[in-house]
Amino acid sequence: MKMGIPLNFSRILIAALILSSWQGLSQAPVCPGLTVPVEGSVDVPVDTAIEWTSSPDATGYRITIGSSSGNNDLVDDFDVGNATSYQLPGGFDILTSVFLTITPYNAAGDSATCSELRFTTTSGMVPRCTQIINPQDGAELVPVNSNITWIRDFTATGYLMTIRAKEIDGEYILREENVGNGTNYKPPNFEPRTKYFITMIPYNAQGNAIGCAPIMITTGDPLPLPDCAEWVFPLNGSSNVNPNATFEWNGVPNTDGFILSVGTSLNGTDIVNAEDVGDSTSYTLTEDLPMGTTIYIKINTYKGDEISESCQIISFRVEGPDPNDLKNGVPKFFTPNNDGFNDLWTVVSTENISINKIFVFDRHGKLLKQLLSGQGWDGTFNGRNLPADSYWYSIELLNAADVRGYFLLKR
Repeated sequence: MKMGIPLNFSRILIAALILSSWQGLSQAPVCPGLTVPVEGSVDVPVDTAIEWTSSPDATGYRITIGSSSGNNDLVDDFDVGNATSYQLPGGFDILTSVFLTITPYNAAGDSATCSELRFTTTSGMVPRCTQIINPQDGAELVPVNSNITWIRDFTATGYLMTIRAKEIDGEYILREENVGNGTNYKPPNFEPRTKYFITMIPYNAQGNAIGCAPIMITTGDPLPLPDCAEWVFPLNGSSNVNPNATFEWNGVPNTDGFILSVGTSLNGTDIVNAEDVGDSTSYTLTEDLPMGTTIYIKINTYKGDEISESCQIISFRVEGPDPNDLKNGVPKFFTPNNDGFNDLWTVVSTENISINKIFVFDRHGKLLKQLLSGQGWDGTFNGRNLPADSYWYSIELLNAADVRGYFLLKR
């Protein structure tokens, strides 16, 4: 026997569905968002179709458009049905601000809280050239860090800047650089006592302004260099400095930051290579300094593109055995002629310095021999006597910096 749904239950189910649908429409829908054109945009083509996001639970939309805020002189509360776009017959006027409100509705009513939206139409033509007002055409002794300022063209959506040096067709410093929609731009610092030609080209969706002429300026003296920093720690000439010491120096007023170089030789950068450490006045290395080594440090200050000059290079010695103690004991020559005197070139660890490996090279950098502490070299390579000449060595130490130098082979 086939069972059916009882009549009363069917009526209850239908009523529940109707109630659920009514409850879903018991509240006005949320306001949509404008997608075309973007809210607040400018240079919008006059034939643009307005588009907006779909509002959940909306069954339709009404649109009001005016040429001023709160006005409805273009479209007055027009019902577009359940569409999410509208195109004004005949299009908008050129170079006009447009104000519109999109109101969704359903059986529960309209959304009464939708904000007024705005955009501005295009001029329908390319913009005119603007005027640079600072610095003025023909100005001399212009500061090398000058900003460029110009008059706004309200038909433009942006500006292109070109700067050429020395001649009107000289080297490009900027070439149609997009500098945004403002009226002020800071180019890279100019060179002192140099002539420059600057051109501003407004643009919009129709194209670039045509025939814009450059202005000419001549810069003045260079900016004063920032002062050097005063070193705090380690002190210049100090010894027995901890290999993981933190470097410290005093701040310098009216500067942007510091550049640090650290090396094992004068002007060396083998440990830190001209690193910009910002405005910090201290620095800790990621690895310990080599023990027993003399370290050289230079700290420069900078302001913009200007970097201090002739700043003092300080030096100090890291605690630990002095590699020079070993280097002083390296034989300066040997005579491998089998007479029993100086037949081998030999280097031996000292009481405080332990040798790991010794490498011998010819003057062209070719590796000839690898030795251990106390192991001698007889001046041969692959069983063949090498000629009298200068030879180079590199000694890798366990507890100090590597030692390098040269010696003579005499025959």
